[in-house]
Amino acid sequence: MVFPPLKLEIDRLGPKGDGIARSPRGSVYLERTAPGDQVKAKIYNDSEGVLRGDVVAVTHPSPYRQTPPCPHYEKCGNCTLQHLNTEFYRFWKTNRVKEALLKVGLKPQKWLKPIFVEGHNRRRLTFTVVKKKGKVVMGYYQRRSKEVTDIESCEIADPKLLELKKTLKPFLNRLVKEGQSADLFFQLVDGSIDMVISDPFAKMGKIDSTTLKILEDLCDVTSISRVSFKVEDKVQTLIKKEPVHKTFGNLKVELPPAAFLQPTSEGEEALVTAVMNAIPAKGKFLDLFSGCGTFSGPLLERGSVDAFESGELAVKALSKLSSEFPLRVYRRDLFKNPVRYQDLNRFDAIIFDPPRAGCVEQAHEMALSKCETLVGISCNPATFARDAKILAKGKYQLKSLQVIDQFLWSHHVEVVGVFTKAR
Repeated sequence: MVFPPLKLEIDRLGPKGDGIARSPRGSVYLERTAPGDQVKAKIYNDSEGVLRGDVVAVTHPSPYRQTPPCPHYEKCGNCTLQHLNTEFYRFWKTNRVKEALLKVGLKPQKWLKPIFVEGHNRRRLTFTVVKKKGKVVMGYYQRRSKEVTDIESCEIADPKLLELKKTLKPFLNRLVKEGQSADLFFQLVDGSIDMVISDPFAKMGKIDSTTLKILEDLCDVTSISRVSFKVEDKVQTLIKKEPVHKTFGNLKVELPPAAFLQPTSEGEEALVTAVMNAIPAKGKFLDLFSGCGTFSGPLLERGSVDAFESGELAVKALSKLSSEFPLRVYRRDLFKNPVRYQDLNRFDAIIFDPPRAGCVEQAHEMALSKCETLVGISCNPATFARDAKILAKGKYQLKSLQVIDQFLWSHHVEVVGVFTKAR
């Protein structure tokens, strides 16, 4: 249902960065607005019954506004907060974390200086490609739309990926059929480029010779090291010019296709530094939700490491190196089968970096343990706060917390929290 346009004033931003305004019908959520904005907006109920507004005009702009640096911002659906000035943007990101902790009654003993990673360095991106009227469009989806914005510049992307994008178009014109679309994932990995294509072109295991020839030609003139197709959760590598290796501390891991890495190398370095600053100089360490070894590698510089991860390919990649280091790798779903507190007691420090959902069951086990130091990494302040509350009930104190923002101009933000057991 759509209502006549209303005059509204934005009171605050919600946790996803939407402006929130009061109206006679209740709270209204408006994208790309700032506190203090006075706007005219068309109000409607979305599919979940939430009142939302499309801004028709900003009649009085907020002092927290700036001109978005990207020329594609109005159409592109990737960044959502470029209209906020730097000072307010950084305040809001930090305050999101503080508010999440306050909701559960927690406050760190010490707030460490936040780190804000700048732009032009995102090393993992997914472009959508579609062919219409004989023309290939390659970019990001528009806001709340299935239309794709063909971008020539991007304020967050590593320039190497944008240069690659330009090179790809002639090959994609040969590869993509009229009306067809696909997602192309690219990841810069220590000088290599990994490419994974969602598979509209062929059935898994049945790649035709024409498609393969186009991809081979593409690899010949680019720095792409590996090309894989992905159908649902299955990945098939078609071309492998050379292994895709990533160095984590002492480990040099051959990554599987589309392996998870932190979105920026600067962000990864900041997270690793925060972890290493919190743990003993020597000891036995546990790395929960280890992935391919982002923290396991650096931890090995100080002692032995037990790594737990649910992803089969990540476990295989890390396990190949276990004979060369004091490293034991286990495949386990920590949501269904957390490491029990009796086993946690033998470690000098535990690092846990769960997905956005957090780790309730594992947090309960850690709360019961006697391990002196826990270090939690999270990209979701709400679930981090929930799990931190569980640890607090187990007499763990939140010694310090640091905001590390490597998700520029989005509502996402990373935190590193250090917990110590109260004696």
